[in-house]
This record gives sequence, structure tokens and C-alpha cells, in this order.
Amino acid sequence: MAVHWGILGCAGIAEKFCASVSRVENAVITGVASRTAGKAADFIAANCPGAKSYDSYEELLADTSIQAVYIPVPTALRAELAVKAAAAKKHLLVEKPIATATEAKMMIDACREAGVQFMDNTMFLHNPRQDAIKAVLNDKDLFGQIKHVNSTFSIDMGLDESWASGNIRMKKSLEPLGCLGDLGWYNARLTLWAFDYALPSAVSCTYVEHTDEGVPTHIMAQMRFGTRTASFMASFRAAFRNSAEFVGEKALVSIEDFVVSSKLDTASYKVTKTTFGAKAETFPVAILKDEELKTGVQHSNLVATFSNLVASGKVDEAWPQQTYQTQLVLDAMVKSAEQGGAWVALS
Repeated sequence: MAVHWGILGCAGIAEKFCASVSRVENAVITGVASRTAGKAADFIAANCPGAKSYDSYEELLADTSIQAVYIPVPTALRAELAVKAAAAKKHLLVEKPIATATEAKMMIDACREAGVQFMDNTMFLHNPRQDAIKAVLNDKDLFGQIKHVNSTFSIDMGLDESWASGNIRMKKSLEPLGCLGDLGWYNARLTLWAFDYALPSAVSCTYVEHTDEGVPTHIMAQMRFGTRTASFMASFRAAFRNSAEFVGEKALVSIEDFVVSSKLDTASYKVTKTTFGAKAETFPVAILKDEELKTGVQHSNLVATFSNLVASGKVDEAWPQQTYQTQLVLDAMVKSAEQGGAWVALS
């Protein structure tokens, strides 16, 4: 039977969630709540016909027929609402970032106490391409040990004056972490995934550009894992890019679209090795593997995975732990930025 979902809020990103649910058989959206009269009904008509509209979050949470909720409200409002949802015995899929590790722990503890699943909406982790890449990273003959991860996630919307002045991502009261939270979350998560979720020993982050309120709009970050390293750039003010490289001792794995794949239901990656040409006048690049996988839609894969967990009655503690670790890294990066990019240790 399909898991019954509710949506708390009508943010634009919730439209993507509705599309994701529409493609799976084990989930259905049965309710949408908004604090603005009539907004939920309009959202339902456009995105999930047949769902019930609620005039408040509390009214939806009181409906015992709804098993899981998706929370797309701004970061600053998320923790309090998530705790209420957990208390109502709803399984939680939340947007990210979480604002602080303290708030992340508060939400996770509330879910653990209520016996419900917690997961953040990092969709690329549910793309089968990740398993294929992990197999390469673990291949000591082909790849060797991983030495460095480099990634970029940037969008150019911050160059548009109307977006920069009106979008919630630029408002300290709603999204205080700016591009570090909205985009850099994915870079940090990918790096942790590559290093099997070991926390870095230290991080450094610089807000290269920021708003008058101090919301970062272009950042550079570094991470140390003993003798192994990582770096990333996240920006609202650079050309659209969401690429990643995994540098091994013997080869390189590259992805052009690590956050959201460029094609709806396929994803690709390359494994290459660079060598010296004659007299080192050229550096020829040999393609060791160039694979395109039939993956399904990663956003829908996430919904299906989460709904399967709900239906099973079992809680997978790995997902909330990954959320918490990612937020710990971002917290340390905020601290570093406040100190002008100084290295901050994670104990």
C-alpha cells in the first residue's frame, strides 16, 4: 500500500517533490497545509490533484491518516516544525541545511524518541551512479587510494538584482547560511560520502562575497582528512556548474552533474588516467571507463526509498547520522569564515 504523505508549506521546491511522488507506486500525497488561506488549495490544483488542503500545519499533523511529511519551509523555521511533526508520529523528510548542528540533533532526537524515520532531501545519494562510482573508488588496482575531492556548485541567479533582493536565500532571517547552506551542503555531503563519512580533522572556509547582512554568496572551502584533502566552491554569483572530481593515486573519476543529473533518468561518469607524451610535450588522457547508467529519476528514488522504510516499520539510523555530520562540517565552516578562513578543528 502507498504511504500517505503530507506537505507542510507551499514553497516552490515542493512542486519538485510532487513530481517525484507522482512517479512512484508506494507513495501518494494526500494533504497539503499552508498558513495562508487558499494557498494550499491552489497548490494542490496545480501539483497534486485530489489531496486535501489544510488551513494550518497543526491541522495536517493531527490527521492520523498521514504517515509522513515533507518539510520545505525556510531553514530558520524548520526545526520547530520538525519537532512538532515528530511528536505527532510523522516520519520526516526535510529540506536542508538545518541551520545548526544543535538544531539538527534536536530534530533527530525528537524522531528517535517518537520512533519515526528522519532523512534530509539530498537526492543525489539515491542515484545508482553513486554505487558505480563507489565501486571505482574502492578498486585499488584501477584507482588506488583516494587523495582529494574537488567540487563546484554554482548558480548565477545572484547576478539578477530582483532575485538577489527578493529571494529568501539572500535573507539572513530565513536562510542565514546563504550559498554555503543552499549549495555547499551538497559539496560537503559528497566529500563525506567519498571518505565513508569520516569527519575531517579540520576545515577552512572564506566568504569571498556576502550581502550587507553577512549572508555568503560566494565561498571557497577546504577540508583535511589526515593526509587526504578536499576543496569546493559554492556560489550564487558564478555560471551554473555542479561538477566533481575524485583524485586517486592512479586515476581520476569525474562527474559533470553530481547534484542534479543533466538527464532525467540517466547519469554518467568518467574514469581517466593522464600520462606523459613523447618528451613531455603533451599529457595524453586515456579514458579507462565512460559509463552512462539507466538510473531512474533520483528524486523519485529518494521518495521510494523513504516510503519503503516507512512501510517496513524499521528506522534506518544511517540517514540522520549523515545529516548531523554534514551540519557539523557546515557549522565549523561558519566558524572558520568568522575567523577570516582560519582552520577549525572538528573534535
